[in-house]
Amino acid sequence: MASASFSPTAPPVFTGEGFHIWVVKMRTYLQAFDLWEVVNIDIEPAPLRANPTVAQIRQHADERTKRHKAMSCIQNCVSDVIFTGS
Repeated sequence: MASASFSPTAPPVFTGEGFHIWVVKMRTYLQAFDLWEVVNIDIEPAPLRANPTVAQIRQHADERTKRHKAMSCIQNCVSDVIFTGS
């Protein structure tokens, strides 16, 4: 019986070289965690309307959480040297 768990390798780290290769690997990495669409579309979730249902509140929170997870993942996959320029 096949295992239902999936353990991808460590995320690729961009150090300033091979950007085009890093992009392909990063896209695949984010797709594995169902986060690529959030990055690819880059749209803020619409604000909740007055008197939202519980399902709407949960969906809105899930969209915001996915966005934050994707941003965190990308930032952690970029070397500090890129941010500091040192």
